[in-house]
Amino acid sequence: MPELPEVEVVRQFLDGHLLGKTISNIEILTPKSFIGDPKLAQNQKIIKTSRIGKQLSIHLENNLVLLFHLKMTGQIILGEFIFGHPTPKEDKSILPNKSTRLVFTFSNGSKLFFNDQRKFGWVKIFTPENLEKSQKNLGRDILDSNFTLKYFFQQLQTSKRPVKSVLLDQSKFAGIGNIYANDALFLAKINPQTPSNQISSEKATKLRKFLIQIMKESILAGGSTAKDNKYIRPDGSSGQNQFNFRVYQRDGEPCLICKTPIKRIKLGGRGTFYCPHCQK
Repeated sequence: MPELPEVEVVRQFLDGHLLGKTISNIEILTPKSFIGDPKLAQNQKIIKTSRIGKQLSIHLENNLVLLFHLKMTGQIILGEFIFGHPTPKEDKSILPNKSTRLVFTFSNGSKLFFNDQRKFGWVKIFTPENLEKSQKNLGRDILDSNFTLKYFFQQLQTSKRPVKSVLLDQSKFAGIGNIYANDALFLAKINPQTPSNQISSEKATKLRKFLIQIMKESILAGGSTAKDNKYIRPDGSSGQNQFNFRVYQRDGEPCLICKTPIKRIKLGGRGTFYCPHCQK
C-alpha cells in the first residue's frame, strides 16, 4: 500500500498542480530517502508526470526524472492544500512533521512534502536511460494496453505458487497489491491458494477483467484509504474506495453474495481474505 490506483490518483493530482512549476530547492531531512544529487533537480521546470505500476515519475526540463516510490507508508502532500487540513491520527496542518523526509520548494514559494513513517519509500534522480534500466524487471502495467489476455495467461502458467502470490509479483504484473488481488480473485471466484498454473484460460479471462475493473473503480473513488489511514491524496483527503471492498479487511463479515463469513489466512506472509463458499 499504496497500490496502482492510489499512485495514479496522486499522479493525476500532481499533473494538475505541478506542471510548469520550477523546483528551487530540495531539503533532505532523511538522507536515505533521496538517492542522487538534488542539485541536478534545482531550478528545473516540471514538464510532465508518468507512472508504471506503483512508481511515479516527475519529468524535468533538463531531461532528468525524479522517481518516487511510496512503498508502504509514503505520502506526497502539497502544502498549498494541507495547511489547516488535519488528517487521521496525526495533525498534518503542521509541516514538516516527524514523518517528513523531503521538502521540495518551488519558485512561487509553494512546497511539496514527502512523508514516510516507516522510511521504506524513496525518491531517486535518473536519466531516461537509467530509468528504463531500473524498471526493466517490472512486469506490464495493469492499465497499459500491452497488458493483454495472452500475456496475463502466459505469466500465470509460469509458476506453481498460489495465484494470489503470483499476482503480487511485480516482475510479472506491475501495480497489483494486496487489496486488489484479494478482491479480483473473489469476483472471479478463484481460491487464492490455487496453484497459478492451474488457472484455466476462462478463469484468467475473468480475473484480468476484474483486475482492470476494480482498479479503474478505485481511481474514480480517489483510491483506498484502508484501516491504517496511511494513504491520503496530496490535498490531505482520504480515498473512498475502501467502502467498495469485497473481501479485503472484511474477515468475519458476511460474504456480499452468499453471506458466508469471510475468512482470513496468511499466504506468502500477507493477509489473505476470501469466501470459503464462493471461492472453493
